[in-house]
This record gives sequence, C-alpha cells and structure tokens, in this order.
Amino acid sequence: MPIPEFRPDGWLPEGHFTVSWEEVVERFEGIPGSRRAELTVTLLALRDNLRKHDVSGIMVVDGSYISAKEAPGDFDVVLIAPSNIQERKDREPSLATLLDAEHAEQAGYSLFYVQDDSPSLTLLRTMFDQARSGVFKGVVEVTL
Repeated sequence: MPIPEFRPDGWLPEGHFTVSWEEVVERFEGIPGSRRAELTVTLLALRDNLRKHDVSGIMVVDGSYISAKEAPGDFDVVLIAPSNIQERKDREPSLATLLDAEHAEQAGYSLFYVQDDSPSLTLLRTMFDQARSGVFKGVVEVTL
C-alpha cells in the first residue's frame, strides 16, 4: 500500500502503512541539504548498520520525519527484531552500541527495540500511534 497523503493537520491518516525503503526515500527525503535530507541519510545509515550486523525485522518509523513538517526535528524507531536480539546485544559490543537508546539520542533519533515474540509487542508496536498533542495518526513500517 502506498503512503497516503497527509491529513490537514500534517499527519498521516491513522494506521500502520507497510512500505518499501524506496517509498520512504521518495516521500520523505526532501531537498538536498535540508534537515529532512539529513534525517533520511541518518535513517538509511541506521538501516544499513543493522543489516551489517545481520539484524532482520521490521522498523516502525515515526516522529516529525514522517509528517508534513518542512524541517522535522527527528525520527523515532521501534525495531521489531528476532527473539535472539537481546542475546546478540549482550555478546556483540558494536551491536549493543547501535541499539543503545543514549547512542541513538546523540545521533539525533529515538530507538527502541522489542523481540518479535515479546508479550509487549502489541503495546510497543502502537506506542507511536498518538502524537504528543493527543491526536491519533499513522506510522510507516519497513522491513530490514
């Protein structure tokens, strides 16, 4: 399903929209040199680093990055990862750094991860369905 048009309030309609990376870039990249373009580079670098660590799963992407805001502040990600992600994080220091929330904040985004067999998966998958203002909105999901 393609990414729908923004609502008048600048958010996507409610729902989780499963899209390709090409669709994310096409829709949200912005003009070269813009804050939006910088965030796209950062998001794609996160994706590529996760892939380099052989992490599979789904990234639920949110934040002002997926809004109509001309100069978004950041993006937020919930990584839905395989059930062994915590074991791997404990064994692999570079993966631990990549998945560290403080490291992500320093890089300009928020990152949470959850195992795909976690009882908290439903709650975490929907944690971005509501904006700070209280309105319900949409998010995009992309496969690593």
